[in-house]
Amino acid sequence: MKKPAVKQTPLAIALAKEKRPRATPIDVFKLARKRYLQGQHIGIGELAKALDVSRGTVYRWIGSKDLLLDEIFCSLIKPAFEQAVKATPGHGVDHVVGVHCHFMATILSFPALQKFIQNEKNHAFRILTNTNSAVSKLVVSLTADHLRQQVAAGHLRLSAPPEELAEFFILANQAIIYSNSISGRSPVIEKACALIRMLLSGQTPASSSGKQRQDEKV
Repeated sequence: MKKPAVKQTPLAIALAKEKRPRATPIDVFKLARKRYLQGQHIGIGELAKALDVSRGTVYRWIGSKDLLLDEIFCSLIKPAFEQAVKATPGHGVDHVVGVHCHFMATILSFPALQKFIQNEKNHAFRILTNTNSAVSKLVVSLTADHLRQQVAAGHLRLSAPPEELAEFFILANQAIIYSNSISGRSPVIEKACALIRMLLSGQTPASSSGKQRQDEKV
């Protein structure tokens, strides 16, 4: 009596043909993200070779190395911001400022980011200081939503639309935090947080210093 044929799984068939399943754009992202978190250099040629596809295919999938890195940063930034909101007590101005202080400190504590800034300053500068990058737009969106939540709860009154204030927050972050790190200077989170507090209170650095001078005369 003839034995019934054993049904092969896709894995068994692939192994029998000594070929791996065809890579996908998600595979490129996962491999690049893994290498980034390990502090390794991300080379398109190396990714293509590891996934057994051509460099042209990888570029067609990701657009450019900057865009790939942008997506990697987005995947890390969102949970970091959400965790900062959960971990920061209080409400209103103090809460919002605290969230951004916590968020910036968390981002700068990532060993992978420090390694990336150290090894690939050009890519870091283009992505982290570009207000049109996906990661910048994501932080603006997360910040604006957070501000709206505080307003809706009656904890905050804004002197400008949430999106506009969020954009200023990002400029403060980029100018004081990332730019200092990329240029080799020590980041000054306190200055960025002080500027955010001024923006939320409707002050400007000039008006704040003017008030301080008036107070000193009294």
